[in-house]
Amino acid sequence: MVPVSEPSSFDSAALLEKYATPATAISTVTSTYRNWVGPWSMSSDTSCYREAHIMDTCPRNFDRNELTNTCWTECPMEFPLECGMECVRQNSDCGLEVSSKVSALVMAIFGTATFGVVGELVKLGKKLTWAVKCTNQLLLVMRGIIRYVRNVKTEDPQTSQQKLLLMLYQTNNVVTDLPMAIYACMGKEIPSKLQLSQIVLATSQWMLLQALTYDDDIISSWGRFRAFMKGANFTDAAEEITDGEIESLETAMKQNSSCGGDLKSLTDRVWMTVNEYREENPSITDDELRLKISESDLVLYDVATVTNNCMQHLISESSVETAYTTRETLRKTFGVIINDLIESGKSDNGTSLDEKMTAYKWIDTGLSTISASMIDPTDIATLLSEYLQTVCGPTQFMGEIDDGIEDATLGLNTLQRAFKGSSSSWAKKGDGAVIINFSSIDSEDVTVNIMSGGDKIDEVGVAAGGNATWSSNIAVLGGKTLYLDRWRPGVLGLPGTGGGSLVLWVPRASKGGHLELQVKLNVS
Repeated sequence: MVPVSEPSSFDSAALLEKYATPATAISTVTSTYRNWVGPWSMSSDTSCYREAHIMDTCPRNFDRNELTNTCWTECPMEFPLECGMECVRQNSDCGLEVSSKVSALVMAIFGTATFGVVGELVKLGKKLTWAVKCTNQLLLVMRGIIRYVRNVKTEDPQTSQQKLLLMLYQTNNVVTDLPMAIYACMGKEIPSKLQLSQIVLATSQWMLLQALTYDDDIISSWGRFRAFMKGANFTDAAEEITDGEIESLETAMKQNSSCGGDLKSLTDRVWMTVNEYREENPSITDDELRLKISESDLVLYDVATVTNNCMQHLISESSVETAYTTRETLRKTFGVIINDLIESGKSDNGTSLDEKMTAYKWIDTGLSTISASMIDPTDIATLLSEYLQTVCGPTQFMGEIDDGIEDATLGLNTLQRAFKGSSSSWAKKGDGAVIINFSSIDSEDVTVNIMSGGDKIDEVGVAAGGNATWSSNIAVLGGKTLYLDRWRPGVLGLPGTGGGSLVLWVPRASKGGHLELQVKLNVS
């Protein structure tokens, strides 16, 4: 390998024209594990606080209150019932659960969550050396680039090197991840605007050509990767690595995935995308920015995919149920991080720091430590969960759900007897229909309330021993909880909702989707 230099003939301006921007770069994130909602579990908390923003247009995971011009986050699976500024657990009575919690307390809760998450990441970041950060970031980036090239060649073995380079210039691996790794290895602070200098572009170009020429030989052993680092003029970092750190890196080389590394990459992309939008429109408001980010593939697909790809490792370190809980904590953590990076002004991290850049560096370094040290994500989730328990989880990170008929596919759960024995069938490709078939063995006529995202949208009458059908579509119900409870005559013939409830998640589906529910109504 020939060391990289900065040739006088290198035309960085011409090369930059071929590059995508952080906001337009194509994500190379692919799913490696089946994405299901997971088995339902009862939260130890009785309720969670709903995030709220005064906005003219709401992101798709928010409910709008026209009277107050306010957007409130929709209720998640753990707490599917709206109850004022809170969401409460399945089968709960809003009147009993809600307390006189004022907005100041709600804001304090969100501030505490951000303070706690960022604070813990700061502590982790203090353990990371420059050499390890450089080496680990380069390893993860090169592995991602090599994997992308291999996938392209599998689909079209005749793809030319020039075409591969042009395709790589459009990917997040090359647009954000590789330059950030190079800045880290140069020992330089990452600029708030990722301005690619001539030396950074030249180094990137050299590394890409090495990947196209040598494929995964580059990362097949520490010796070869060290030679690659020296060829890129990162000799100091390669020489500073200790034997113990080398052992950890060699273990990382053998792994097929890196949960921490992928989470760090996502954070980098959010940060650079936010900066790009602010640079394009300096007068953009936080709410306008929040809306743009909420509609991005980063939020709609990539956070869900990256956190779900951690599942195989999480299950190997714990139980299936714990793994799903950990995944939810990772997603909540991402929601807190994204909110903090979007909001202008002082960072909500418990200090007097005025620059978001400093908060980003703390978060980035903490996630880099998780990645480089191969800390078990379950331990990290446990560490952060105490700050996140009272915050309603962001429902926009559920992603597209894979096909299935098991309860865990959509998190279907029934409490008490009213709907016991009900089942679901989900396919992510379909006609977009949602069909609920009710079958009653109840001795009384009943009415079933249908709630979506915490709001009542309809009711269906089902005669004793009879059948009924209710239908809607994914476009209306997708990306929200679906909740059923039953009204039937109670004591002295007065109506009541006793007897139980049913909840499940209705996914978004870019290819239509099709959901059918077989809902049983029992005597209770």
